[in-house]
Amino acid sequence: MRYWKAAAAFLVAFLIQTSLLNIISIKGYTPNLLLCLVVVFSFLYEDGLYGIIFGAVFGLLYDICFSSVLGPTALALVATSVVILIVREFANIENIVNMWIVAAVSLVIFYFVSWGLFHIGGNPEGFIYVLKRLPWTGLYSVAVITAIYLVLIRKVTKHRKDRYFR
Repeated sequence: MRYWKAAAAFLVAFLIQTSLLNIISIKGYTPNLLLCLVVVFSFLYEDGLYGIIFGAVFGLLYDICFSSVLGPTALALVATSVVILIVREFANIENIVNMWIVAAVSLVIFYFVSWGLFHIGGNPEGFIYVLKRLPWTGLYSVAVITAIYLVLIRKVTKHRKDRYFR
């Protein structure tokens, strides 16, 4: 994948996240589209650091636009991407179960790191509030991650079903 395509995907996700996503919320829960793209791009593409680069850029842009503290979202997205890149070395990217496990672990890491950094920055949001929202937001995000994964895996591996193709 080219960097301009990844940048376009992150830009579209940022615009949808910040403007249209509340229209398709389910009982007030919405997925974090930037996090979904960081998870999928970090898991699928080993040649580029799309998750780290665009996670930092669009996380910082998100904090500039919508946060009282500058940097926690960007740092949490970068930390999540680094963990995925480490775990990716031990996982088969063609197995969707591995994608689900990585997605679930990534969501927990992101929300805990993000909460911790915002808490240090003075955000009064409690840890229990994050824990109560995490399962539903996580399920919705994993569904979005699965949809993105199923679209992009076709371009990453050409003969995915043929186990003898090398």
